[in-house]
Amino acid sequence: MIRKTILLLTTFVSSIVVLAQQPSNVTGTTDPIKVKRVGLFKVLNGRLKEIATAIPDAAGRFGFRFTPEYEGLYSIGSGTAQNQQGLFRFYFKGSEELNLKLTPSEYELIGKNSPENEALYHWDKLSKSFHDKGTTPGGMSTYVDFFPEVEQFKGKLDGIKKAVKTGNTNFDKFFPDIVDYDFAYYAISYLYMPRTAHPSKEEMSDYYTQFNADRFLTTELLKFPYGDRFMSNMVYRKLDLATKPTFDQQVAAIGPDVLKGQYVLQRLEGARSYSDFQEMNNSYRKYFTLPEQIERAKIVEAKLVETKTGVPAFQFSYPNINGQKVSLADLKGKVVLIDMWATWCGPCRAEEPHWEKLNEEFKNKSVAFVGVSVDQDKPKWEAYVKEKNLKGIQLHAGSGNTLSDAYKVNSIPRYILIDKSGNLISADSPRPSDPKLKALLEEWSKK
Repeated sequence: MIRKTILLLTTFVSSIVVLAQQPSNVTGTTDPIKVKRVGLFKVLNGRLKEIATAIPDAAGRFGFRFTPEYEGLYSIGSGTAQNQQGLFRFYFKGSEELNLKLTPSEYELIGKNSPENEALYHWDKLSKSFHDKGTTPGGMSTYVDFFPEVEQFKGKLDGIKKAVKTGNTNFDKFFPDIVDYDFAYYAISYLYMPRTAHPSKEEMSDYYTQFNADRFLTTELLKFPYGDRFMSNMVYRKLDLATKPTFDQQVAAIGPDVLKGQYVLQRLEGARSYSDFQEMNNSYRKYFTLPEQIERAKIVEAKLVETKTGVPAFQFSYPNINGQKVSLADLKGKVVLIDMWATWCGPCRAEEPHWEKLNEEFKNKSVAFVGVSVDQDKPKWEAYVKEKNLKGIQLHAGSGNTLSDAYKVNSIPRYILIDKSGNLISADSPRPSDPKLKALLEEWSKK
């Protein structure tokens, strides 16, 4: 009897494995003028990773045939992993057909489809208003019309969850979470989208005042395409941003270590120098418990290794106000402070008085102050430099320049510090208004 039970169990498990290994087919149509490509994405720890791409033909037809790596949610559409507008999520376990009509803003199931995706489609149609308002920037909606919708609709959620019986035990157990997480994601995301009017604390409706972020800050979050971005919003709901919580406090607001790791990696992937990476990695790497998290950290480190203190600095060469090329090699023997700036940049202009003061304080020392403009409008830059009589060596690199590419300068002002031998000190040094920069200049100019 025991042997027979084991055989039956083995047969059952084998049948599940075989089912999971069966390919799924996606057949779709779209407007090839509006949709140039369609991506298929898997969910990897609360983020999306593209696994296939289809180019619609002249008639707008596209398709995928793939074997699901896991049973659960996948996304299909014209969006990207970073910008998920135009992506829609579906449920795959293997051996099913998905037939749909796709536009940049919505989808329609046509023909025969699995019970799981029919259930998701019904839910998506019911919640479309909340999805669109909650995840789309701008629009005419404000909390005045949105909050009553939230309160009215939340009373229907239990009925929607109980109505779904697909016969797939895994999906039927998961579906109530899909409804709860989706609704929470749409409702909370709404608060952080640009609006013409924003509510005060006193104007928040019951759903928001009673919202329990810890209910959603669980490992279940990793199953959803929007997991990472929703996690950030929930941290903001738990903490009073007016108190300017530290990053340590933000991480501490998250329960499971694996979610802490995800949150840290979001910040780590924005590191602008190797020293920034090292500091954060040393403090928080204990939370990188998944192989994919460890791999993400290694990728960041590899990308930033060229910004490590002591490596040869990027060899730039740009024209000055007189059209003469000035290169880093021309400045060898001096500590070089580079200011990446533009005439249209308010924070850059706010640093000018401090920049001018440092120029004066170090004018008799071996320090070269080099302003590198990323202005696209060169004549405007020339007029500004002359009008302000800016100190230091003023060069024009323009937008999309090689120095910005080398050090991943995606926001300005950015200050880069180089030693007398042409080696990098910091790819993201303190600003002139920060006393730490003066201390660095004094330290390195004496070497």
